[in-house]
Amino acid sequence: MLRDQTHKDLKEMIHLLPDEQKEVLLMRHYADLSFKEIADLTDVSINTALGRMRYALSNLRKMLKTKEMTYKG
Repeated sequence: MLRDQTHKDLKEMIHLLPDEQKEVLLMRHYADLSFKEIADLTDVSINTALGRMRYALSNLRKMLKTKEMTYKG
């Protein structure tokens, strides 16, 4: 039950990401594409794709910390 809630929370947080970050995250983790493939498909450089992924993960971490504080508070 806790795992189901965690998955639901994660999906909601991913939905809140900026579109460019969400796109790279989904392509990488759910479609299992390489960063080169993502860069080619989105017509950006590999560094841009990597940066978007880094920002997506950073934003998710911030959201998780906020959510944890909400649970504790």
